[in-house]
Amino acid sequence: MTVRPPILCALLAILLLPAGAACAEPAWDVVVRDRERIVEIDRSSVIQSDGGEKVAWGRIVLSPERAAIEGFASVKALNRYDCYNRSFFTLKRVYMDDRHVVLREESGLDERPVLAARNSVDERLWQEVCKPPSASDLKKVARAVTAIAEAATVDADAAPLVPLPRSAAAPVDVPTRERVRIARQARDKAPGSAAKPTVSRNAAPATTTQAALAHASVRPAIETGLPRPDWSYEGERGPDKWGSLRPEWATCAQGKRQSPIDPRNGIVVDLEAPRFDYRETSFRIADTGRTLRVHVEPGMGVVLRGRRYELEFFEFHRPADERIGGPASDLVVHFHHRDAAGNIAIVAVSLESGDRAHPLIQTLWNNLPLERGSDYTPPVRIDPASLLPATAGHYLFMGSLDEPPCTEGVLWAVMKEPLQLSSDQLAIFTRLYARNGRPIQPNNGRLVLESR
Repeated sequence: MTVRPPILCALLAILLLPAGAACAEPAWDVVVRDRERIVEIDRSSVIQSDGGEKVAWGRIVLSPERAAIEGFASVKALNRYDCYNRSFFTLKRVYMDDRHVVLREESGLDERPVLAARNSVDERLWQEVCKPPSASDLKKVARAVTAIAEAATVDADAAPLVPLPRSAAAPVDVPTRERVRIARQARDKAPGSAAKPTVSRNAAPATTTQAALAHASVRPAIETGLPRPDWSYEGERGPDKWGSLRPEWATCAQGKRQSPIDPRNGIVVDLEAPRFDYRETSFRIADTGRTLRVHVEPGMGVVLRGRRYELEFFEFHRPADERIGGPASDLVVHFHHRDAAGNIAIVAVSLESGDRAHPLIQTLWNNLPLERGSDYTPPVRIDPASLLPATAGHYLFMGSLDEPPCTEGVLWAVMKEPLQLSSDQLAIFTRLYARNGRPIQPNNGRLVLESR
């Protein structure tokens, strides 16, 4: 019998995809939106694989301001989700410019699963892909099955429809190795085939920074060469000119809650100590052309004022942007975090030159990228918690990003106690970046809370 295209399309929708999605054009649905990004999912791409797993495309669309910084306008990722264990890993990424021209593709990524952290964007995506069908969905499927059966009997000589193997319904943009994998597993499960032992992916710990959809955030998965020469820390495009370089950067000059500031003379209160959830992790260190940025595995974070923020990366500035009761420290590390709603929180820890070398700093310097605009992932691990002071004293206030577009509404926690690095370690950073910190900005009467 000849199966007409509408019937085949409906059958594929019943077997593998949400009802009616098999032949639809890709339609991106918004999962999370904030000022710098839109996180979306293509529901028509969701396919059932095996063992409670599903495959789906998701993407992040950056704001024009953020795209100018990162060097790409959007990144699309094909993820495999484990619906039983709330984990996922990434099969492929595609980076595009604002005209949807592909800049580069990444495949053959590490396939060890990463747990979707509670209340994170990753968990939101996992829920969107893995949520069970509603009663309404099941009724639609039932109606579609009835329609298929009625259409199939129009031809008196029609033979019963034979369900297609799952591999036959894989979308054309699913990587070839994924289609082969699904087809092989379908064949192995067929009657008469020899059963093969299965190994749970959960046996392997999640030890990669490349498993997330750019961690479903504005995490720049791989820096794309040197930054565009649109702003700098000195000269004609220095901090005092940022607000006039682009209309969308006007906040850098006109904003009333800009960072950094001198947090002295705050209101002394009993502040709840930040609760850090940092642990040993693999890492990727990138020379962005403006600083050294360290990307870590997802799942770490901090709780500030009862809200959890996920750690995205940390980076260094010289001299320290913040002034705590006097001159700037030699160096500062900024831990960048983001919550599920897209709100940003930055924790700042000052470092001062002394006689003692800092072990984690030395590990980072031992693995510096060899060229500006490049990155390196070494076979060693670090513990970001070693860059946190022993005491919880801190200042808390609202500020902004300390680089264009100077977005405000950023929660800052500036730790009081400085750490130490050696003069040799400081000299290495100074050789790379003589100065990469923004000058102090006016307080403009903002409230600063200081812990006792």
